[in-house]
Amino acid sequence: MKDFCRRSMLAVALCAVGPLAHAQSPPETLTSRTARAPTARERDIWVASSALLVASVAFDERLRAAALANQSRSLDRLAAGADVLGTAGHIVPALVTTYVGARLFGQRSFADATLRVGLSYAAADAVESLLKPAVGRIRPNEGREPMTFRPFSASGNYQSFPSAHVVHIASLASAIAMEANRPWVTALAGASITYVGVQRVYRNQHWSSDVVASGMLGVEVARTTMEWMRRRH
Repeated sequence: MKDFCRRSMLAVALCAVGPLAHAQSPPETLTSRTARAPTARERDIWVASSALLVASVAFDERLRAAALANQSRSLDRLAAGADVLGTAGHIVPALVTTYVGARLFGQRSFADATLRVGLSYAAADAVESLLKPAVGRIRPNEGREPMTFRPFSASGNYQSFPSAHVVHIASLASAIAMEANRPWVTALAGASITYVGVQRVYRNQHWSSDVVASGMLGVEVARTTMEWMRRRH
C-alpha cells in the first residue's frame, strides 16, 4: 500500500491496540469502596500512547500532505466503509436491534452486555459532543496551520477535535472487546479503529493527532464506563 497508508495505519494501530490490551484481562470484582489501581502494564501503555500522540502532533502537516498526494479511486472505495463503522446513524440502530432481538429470544445476559456496550458508546459520544465545539481546532481541509484554534466556535470548520467517527468506533470496539474478553476480538477492535482513523486523515477531515487522541479518548471513556457499571452491578 502507499506510504501514507502504511505510516498512518502504524501510528493509529499503536494507539488503538495499546489501550485495548488490558481488555483481555478477566473482569475484577470491585466494590464502591475500592478503586482499581492501574497496573504497571497499563501505565506503560499510556506512556507509549502519549508519546505517540506527541509524535503525531509533530507530523500532522506531513501526513496530511502525504494523504493528499496519494489519493486514488481504489483507495476512495476502500475508505468508504469507515463511514458505516464510525457514524451514529449506523451504530445506534445496530445496538438497538441487537438489544431488542436478544430480549425477544430470551438471551438476557447478551442483552445486558449489549446495554453496557451501548451506554459506553453513549458516554463517549456525549464527551465528544461537548469537546468538539469547546476545543475549536481548525480542520485540515481549511489549509491553515494545525495549531489554529477558535474555542467555542459554532463553525464546523473549527471542530476537528475530537473526531466523532474515531471516538464512536473506539468506544464501541473497546467495550465489545472488554465484554468478549478474547484476544481475537481485541485484535479486530484495534483493526477497526485503525481503519476508521486512517480514513479520517485520508479524507482530509482530521489531523493525525486528532485521530490518535480521539482513539485514546474513546477507549478510556468506554473503559471507565464499563468499570463503573460493573461496580454498580
